[in-house]
Amino acid sequence: MSFVNKCSKTLGGLHELKFQVVLFGRDAVYLECVKPLKLDADEMIFRASGGMITLTGSGLSVMDMSDKCVSISGKVDNIAVSDL
Repeated sequence: MSFVNKCSKTLGGLHELKFQVVLFGRDAVYLECVKPLKLDADEMIFRASGGMITLTGSGLSVMDMSDKCVSISGKVDNIAVSDL
């Protein structure tokens, strides 16, 4: 189940966002509503509705991936969101 759907009352309607990114310190990232385009140990790129999400770091690896959700571990240096 979606993290944002679980928290929709607390977030006051933000559950209608096009994608979600949850950063756990600099050691892990959880992404929802994304499609992987590139999965390397130093750079991962995902397509989201209306944009691209680029994750850079070192030792990045996919811990779990399902329909449109992915969990990544490794040292996270940067997360950038850009328009298509």
